[in-house]
Amino acid sequence: MHSTHKGSDISKVDDGFRKQMASDVDNVTAGAEKCRQMLDRVEKEKNDFSEQMTKIGSEISEKAEQLKRMIDVHKEKLMNELSSMKQKRIKEIESLREEIERQLLSMERGADELLTFDVIERTLADLGHADVTFTSSNFVVDDVNKTLGQLRLNAVKEGEIIYFQTLL
Repeated sequence: MHSTHKGSDISKVDDGFRKQMASDVDNVTAGAEKCRQMLDRVEKEKNDFSEQMTKIGSEISEKAEQLKRMIDVHKEKLMNELSSMKQKRIKEIESLREEIERQLLSMERGADELLTFDVIERTLADLGHADVTFTSSNFVVDDVNKTLGQLRLNAVKEGEIIYFQTLL
């Protein structure tokens, strides 16, 4: 009977060992599956984040190109206005210069027509002095963030913002 008792003890230990092994195998299998799921989530997060970065980069480039085109159009408009101002003013100055030269030539020939001299002096006074100035807008220079835009990184942990960072 004593030997039967040893056999049943070994049988109980053997059954317990098998159950423990089966439980351990199940736990390892479940743990491995959980690890695979976490790896899948991490990989998805990485891919989603990379796609988002590519999209945001494209948006920034597109906005910058749009602003460059707008600036180029405005520059062209200002340059055309400047050219027009220059042509008009030079034409007025040249016209007056020619009139003064005619008066001088007439005077050198001894003509008595000095009445037109008064008209020329009035025309010269009317011409006056012109200054052209360009006032640069400081909006873009001082606050390019409002013109081009800003980046903001939000890190969210299960519905809570854990940090955010505004860049530029």
